[in-house]
Amino acid sequence: MEDRLRIGWAHRDITPRRPVALRGQFNLRVATRVQDPLMLTALVLDSGPGQAVFVSADLCSLEAGIVARCRQRLAERLPGLNPACLVMAGTHTHTAPFTGEGGGLQDEHDYLGPLRERYPDYLTASEYGDMLVQSLVEAVVEAWQSRVPGSIGFGYGHAVVGENRRTRYLDDRAVMYGSTAAADFSHIEGHVDHSVNLLCTYDVCDRLTGIIVNLACPAQASEGGQDFVSADFWHDVREELGRRHPGGLFVLPQCSAAGDQSPHRLLGKPAEDRMLRLKNGTANERPLNGALRQELARRIGEAVDDAEPAIRRDRRDTVPLACRGLQLDLPHWDITAAEYATVQAQMAEAQGQLADLAVSDPLDNTRTALRSRLGWCSAVAARYERPPQSVPASVHVVRVSEVSFVTAPFEYYLDFGDRIKGRSPALQTFVVQLAGGGPYLATPRAAAGLSYGAVPASCLVAPAGGQVLVNAALAALGELFA
Repeated sequence: MEDRLRIGWAHRDITPRRPVALRGQFNLRVATRVQDPLMLTALVLDSGPGQAVFVSADLCSLEAGIVARCRQRLAERLPGLNPACLVMAGTHTHTAPFTGEGGGLQDEHDYLGPLRERYPDYLTASEYGDMLVQSLVEAVVEAWQSRVPGSIGFGYGHAVVGENRRTRYLDDRAVMYGSTAAADFSHIEGHVDHSVNLLCTYDVCDRLTGIIVNLACPAQASEGGQDFVSADFWHDVREELGRRHPGGLFVLPQCSAAGDQSPHRLLGKPAEDRMLRLKNGTANERPLNGALRQELARRIGEAVDDAEPAIRRDRRDTVPLACRGLQLDLPHWDITAAEYATVQAQMAEAQGQLADLAVSDPLDNTRTALRSRLGWCSAVAARYERPPQSVPASVHVVRVSEVSFVTAPFEYYLDFGDRIKGRSPALQTFVVQLAGGGPYLATPRAAAGLSYGAVPASCLVAPAGGQVLVNAALAALGELFA
């Protein structure tokens, strides 16, 4: 017989209060102000023998090193918690700091002297990473210690948030955010997924206490921001849901498989911009794109409010809970001789541009972008010269009642998520990307068109590896739902 479900929530503000480097673009960006706060949210579900712990943070990603440190500390702090049951992921905002655990396109050590000279109170990536680990551990400890009897409900809705961002042309090449007005425009490359998967928690008085909101779009409405920290549209979603459900509602966002998605439309963009201006009374000004963020929050809020009254009619206070960790070895995207020659040429070009650059400022946008480009290409060259046999990947598969969660430590293309959802034995499957960091994992059709996000410099794992992950996750789901 299943034990009564106990539920605990907690959150932490993880906003840096000092100048900090932002992750997510080629040029070095230093945030000197806070547009809106970064939040970390933790949910614990415990039924005695079964546990599931979900953590979401307003970050570009939660790197594997950060995850490992958190699991180790939680094992020391909470003997009753199985740290292997933690599902931790970032929302993929491009206006949040580096965490000091690798990844990204810049190495702040190359700029630390000029950074400290210009910003005496500069917060290093390692300092922010330490703060993040402490906040995450404290949030999970609080959620674990505050567990109380309650119930869950789950449901499914729709909101137009993510759009495929890859444009294909008649010669079959692809361009990220390419023009659809070009004479040789052919089509938008891939599928979109406007589903919103929801898991709601309720207390013993049937009050809604928190929601997992899972949808296929990274938090990148404000991705072009150069000098501010922001949770992107998830801040607006929290504000919107807080207005609709006052009383301290917890919101835990998850980004489903969305490596080729963004909140920016390619077709119909002028018409959308006009409607945003008419609805909000102001233009959708970049880089904040505030009108778009408010519109996305409204759509998500309406999806939640459309589904939640039905969800609460089927609350469960005893549910099967199970978590399975998978350690996979995925095929490396081997670099060909032609690709090696291409990156060598790109490196030579970037070095020439650096030499010709008239600006001497070491923190200049063009200079730092070129240096990032050099590092990007040199990593590809190193993989050609010393190719790894495979790429390790940690994946989690979780069952909660009739729904499941599958994680991917990549910017996982939407097609792969569709394959998992379409074949899953669960009634609903929440795919969670960027759970443990990782670069893109592109589909074969995207790799055929190339462009950023589907080239060797963007991807460690070959496109075939995406299907290996699909098959492994489905096999584990088959066992959990046997």
